[in-house]
Amino acid sequence: MDAIKTAGQRAPFQPLSVLAWQEIRLRVRRRRGNVGASFTPTGLLHLIPTMEYLLIALQLIVGLGILNVWMLRSGKTTPYRGGEAKNLREEFAAYGLPFWFMCVIGALKVGLALALLAAIWIHSVAQPAAIGLGLLMLGAFVMHLKVKDPMKKALPSIAVLAMCAAIALL
Repeated sequence: MDAIKTAGQRAPFQPLSVLAWQEIRLRVRRRRGNVGASFTPTGLLHLIPTMEYLLIALQLIVGLGILNVWMLRSGKTTPYRGGEAKNLREEFAAYGLPFWFMCVIGALKVGLALALLAAIWIHSVAQPAAIGLGLLMLGAFVMHLKVKDPMKKALPSIAVLAMCAAIALL
C-alpha cells in the first residue's frame, strides 16, 4: 500500500518513528507560537489535534486536581496524606516542616495550577508552570520517602509529576 494517501484518507496504522513524534511535537509548539514552520507528512496530520486535546486534558487534570487538594480538601482526611496526618497542616508537621512553609508551598501550587489552566489559552505559560509544579511534586515524593510512607501514599505525587513532565515536553 502507498504510504502517502490523498487528502481526507488515512494511512493504515503504523508505529510512529522518532522523527514522526518530533514532527508532532514541533507542530504543537508551532501552534503555541514558540517554534517556526516545519514540514509534516500527510499521514500525521490527523494526530495534531489529538495531541492538543491530550495537552488540554492533562492541563485540566493537573490544574483542577491541585486546586481541589489545596482549596477544597485541605482540611479533610484522605488515604494519601503523609504520616498519620488528617489534614494538610498535620501532613507538613509530619514532614517536619513549619506552617509558614506550608503557606508558601500552597501559594506556589495554587498559582502554578491557575497558570496551567490559563495556559489552555495562553500557551507560552504551560511549560514553565508544568516544570514548576513538577519540581514541587518531586519534593512531595521525597517527603513521602522521608517519613517512610508506603508507596500508595506517594502515587498521586508521582502521577502528577509524570503528567507535568508530559505537558512540559509536548
